[in-house]
Amino acid sequence: MELDRFEKVLKASDVERLVVTTAMLEMLPPVDPDRDIPIRVFDNQKGKVYEFKLSSRRGGKKPVFQSRGWRVFVNDRGIAAGDVLYFWAEDDPFHGSQYCIALYKPNLFPHL
Repeated sequence: MELDRFEKVLKASDVERLVVTTAMLEMLPPVDPDRDIPIRVFDNQKGKVYEFKLSSRRGGKKPVFQSRGWRVFVNDRGIAAGDVLYFWAEDDPFHGSQYCIALYKPNLFPHL
């Protein structure tokens, strides 16, 4: 059962590190300024699990997903600026609550 969904058109800077918006933060565990929070994410299009790190940044900037797991996801999926990222939390009868991610590449499917 889907709980909530977040959608973001990715910018070039998001390819290096995904800026986590306020709407997305509402779904995630609280940010800890002293340590990165591991977030397990299931890519339901590829059937693969990634581990992103939710990192806070100094100066009141929004937190980011900036980790090896994010970079692996970016490389696996060939992410580029303009792609649309979908992120949501859902209840799974086997795994409990989990985070899921999907990607739409408008350059590949411009008429959808």
